[in-house]
Amino acid sequence: MGLYSHYDHAHNHPANRALHMLAIPVGFSSLIVVWFHPVAGVLLIPAGFALAWIGHLIEGNKPAFLSNPAHVFVAPLWMLRRILGAPSTSDSMSSDSPSSHRNDKPRTA
Repeated sequence: MGLYSHYDHAHNHPANRALHMLAIPVGFSSLIVVWFHPVAGVLLIPAGFALAWIGHLIEGNKPAFLSNPAHVFVAPLWMLRRILGAPSTSDSMSSDSPSSHRNDKPRTA
């Protein structure tokens, strides 16, 4: 499973997704805020992580970055795709999807 797919599958609960939609911008905004208000910028990092952890407590799983720290960089891409309405990988792997029938035997006429 790829990084994006793994990240997406770890965020299925609507509350977890909503909290991550807040947490990701809060966490990444610290990179800019820290230059103007160092204390506020540093405090944004644990605030973002706290929101994300609450989401994972609700969903009942561990944050994806614990299995691979690179997921921290996948998060903004995931958020952008969610905002733009791109289907999630869990949606595309539904039973009606052709990709879910990969192991089916070829049909003969």
